[in-house]
Amino acid sequence: MRSSGLDFRKSSDSMVLSVILISTVYWVLDSILNIFFSNQFNFIKQLIGPDLYDIYIRVVVLCLLVILGSHAQSIINRLKEATRRLNESEELWRSLVETAPDTILTVDQSGTVRFANHALAGIPPGLMIGRSFHELLPEEARKTSRDIVRRVFQTGETDMFEVLMENGRRSLWYTFRIGPLRLERRVIAATIIATDTTEFKRAEELTRYKELFENVGDCVFILNEKGLVMECNDRVRGNTGFEPRELVARPLVELAIPEQADQLAAVLEEAGARGEARLEVQLRTRDGGAIPFDLSCRRIVYLGEPCRLCVARDITAMKRLQNQLIRSERLAATGQLAASIAHEINSPLQGITALLNVLKSTYSGDDYLQRKLELIKSAFNSIRDTVKNLIDLNRPGKERKQLVDMNQVVENTFALVKSLLKKNMITPRLELHAARATLIASPQQMGQVLMNLVNNAVEAITGVPGYLERVHLQQGAFGEIAVRTYNRDDEFVIEIRDSGPGIPPKDLNRIFDPFFTTKKTMGMGVGLSICLGIVEDHHGRITAENVPGNGALFTIALPLKAAEAEAQPVPA
Repeated sequence: MRSSGLDFRKSSDSMVLSVILISTVYWVLDSILNIFFSNQFNFIKQLIGPDLYDIYIRVVVLCLLVILGSHAQSIINRLKEATRRLNESEELWRSLVETAPDTILTVDQSGTVRFANHALAGIPPGLMIGRSFHELLPEEARKTSRDIVRRVFQTGETDMFEVLMENGRRSLWYTFRIGPLRLERRVIAATIIATDTTEFKRAEELTRYKELFENVGDCVFILNEKGLVMECNDRVRGNTGFEPRELVARPLVELAIPEQADQLAAVLEEAGARGEARLEVQLRTRDGGAIPFDLSCRRIVYLGEPCRLCVARDITAMKRLQNQLIRSERLAATGQLAASIAHEINSPLQGITALLNVLKSTYSGDDYLQRKLELIKSAFNSIRDTVKNLIDLNRPGKERKQLVDMNQVVENTFALVKSLLKKNMITPRLELHAARATLIASPQQMGQVLMNLVNNAVEAITGVPGYLERVHLQQGAFGEIAVRTYNRDDEFVIEIRDSGPGIPPKDLNRIFDPFFTTKKTMGMGVGLSICLGIVEDHHGRITAENVPGNGALFTIALPLKAAEAEAQPVPA
């Protein structure tokens, strides 16, 4: 229908032009004939007669008026159609602008806003119109915007820039694209399209943080202002056993042990107020344990929101080294004291022992006196052994180290204590799984360590109230001591596990300290200290822990690749 209307208009225009052309030709010819005949000749008038000529003139004039009126109406209709289309285009453009997700502005050459469809950073359109666009931007971005607007009017080229704007308590990223608005190839205004790229920036920022999360070796938590976990890295799983998704939207203070929850909350508040804070805190693990962490908290802006970045470093190894250093210092001080005490005690002991030998030889026929003297000598031997143990706190025995099969040492030691275990109704279990067991060590000293640990395990099991009574009444074994060997990397590992009551948690970090003991009636508290000194003298480690379901577990790890220089040749 629209194409047929256009064809009709074109044919109407052509007809009007044809009539005008014919009329023009006729009047030109008529004028030429009148000139030649001195206005005495009129072809039409002579042809049709004077009466009809007047009618002819009126008809021609009327036709011309009708044709011109029709043409004028056609022009008016075209103007109306053009106006309608212009209105439709304007309505369509306005609809597109109003529904566009971006903020669209037009500014003149001075930068004054003449049109705005949406708010910009919380500023409504009505408050932007008539104001300088540059004044709407932060101070650091105004020079850039002025330069770009000026270049757009001068060169007609499009340019863009990014800026961070504040909207109340929120920070929003905007990308501004500034291009020319032309009229007949002349730039009459600049069109500005402002796109909110905050989410894109947040995605970029999140990607960057994720890369840091994956590469950092410590546990990383990002908390919101309420202290709830927004993000945490996979290292959390390795250290605590909790999946990162389990901790999201939970308060970080719930991960701390109850005794330190208030301290952690105070540190988070301090980090928010002062910018950073630190705390040494124990965080709970999935299996119910706790691990010491050095927690560093810092205030940051993450995804456009104020947050706290908390980095937790596992300091278990550092604590172990600190404890070893403290223990070594205590052992050194104790050894120095023991050496001076031993010197003071040994001298009189030697004299008394000599006098006892004299008395025994003088009164060799007195059996009663001989028995009493033997009891006295046994007591002095016990004093001598005690003094030797004191000296060994600082200076383990100097037994010769050599290449030994530690599986054989463990088996021989276990054979020596079988009668003790049988007497106390304790079931022995020996598992020698270590394929590589040859290393440089003193078999006597390592045997002493194993014997000491097994004796402690026997005392722990039989020390349970009512144990011996139940054993004798029911005629069965109620305890168990298991010794297992295996290889771990380049180490030979010995595990000694018992079914006793375990070690009180408050004593776990003190059992290797000299003179620390839980035995009320006897014991000096130097046995485990001597074991620690011997193992460390072999460049090894010894640790103690409780196992689920009661019982203690002592682990000894010895290096398989010890220095050959420490091995002394064994005499033939």
